[in-house]
Amino acid sequence: MRGPRGRTDLVAFLAVLLTGVILVLTGIPPEAVSTVAIGLSTLYAAWRGERSAGGRGAGGGRDQGGRGG
Repeated sequence: MRGPRGRTDLVAFLAVLLTGVILVLTGIPPEAVSTVAIGLSTLYAAWRGERSAGGRGAGGGRDQGGRGG
């Protein structure tokens, strides 16, 4: 975790963790907190430009149509 990218990851992780703790301490149900945490992590991944390969198979989700016959 060196450089600005590692620091950004650390700050984002701590922000989500602190938000979760505050929400639980204020009486929000843990199920709702997990929903918020998943949403925030999804937004952060989209902001960073990362893609998930889940459910895409070996091709990585790329369209192979139109190649060869």
